[in-house]
Amino acid sequence: MARNSSVKSSGLSKIRFVMVEAELETGDIGQVTQAIQNALRSSTAQPPPVKRLTTTSVANGATLEPELEPDDSDDEESGIAEPTPAKARGPRKPPPTPNIVDVDMNADVSLASFAQGKDTKSQHKKYLTAAAWLKEHRNINGVTADHIYTCFRSMGWPTNILDFWQPLRELKAKRYFTRNDANEYEINHLGLDYVRKLGGSNGAG
Repeated sequence: MARNSSVKSSGLSKIRFVMVEAELETGDIGQVTQAIQNALRSSTAQPPPVKRLTTTSVANGATLEPELEPDDSDDEESGIAEPTPAKARGPRKPPPTPNIVDVDMNADVSLASFAQGKDTKSQHKKYLTAAAWLKEHRNINGVTADHIYTCFRSMGWPTNILDFWQPLRELKAKRYFTRNDANEYEINHLGLDYVRKLGGSNGAG
């Protein structure tokens, strides 16, 4: 038995030729014929879909060769770039060690006699004591880290301070110092009063 069929696709003809030869009983011919028809119908089912082609037109009317559409499942093909990690900051460079300034430490009243009997256990108290002595007995109103460092060295106080400016900034925040136009710190009346309450005689007597 033979059957042919044609399917048009894109202007072309497709022909399938099937030949079957079998010896059958007279009563079985109907069932076999139905089975062959079903098989032929399944062979004409729509083929699986293919990837869609795209074409690009140019200005003069010509058409470039078709290209397959890109697969978006791959990050590299779709142009997705990995984020660049932020550059880690290095350790902060410590400020330079202050300089020694020219201050007469031993003339009357000396810093040692001024600080005698005072509570100078904390770093802030040492800063206030030095600034008060510089103002009242050396006529130095505005002090810098260099002035404080010089006083610390003269008194033998520990100088292992990472930033000699930091305590001055902290005492200014507590309203014991003000800052002048020369970027110097001036101890105010609140700071002087605090130093008097630390004890001692401020070098008198």
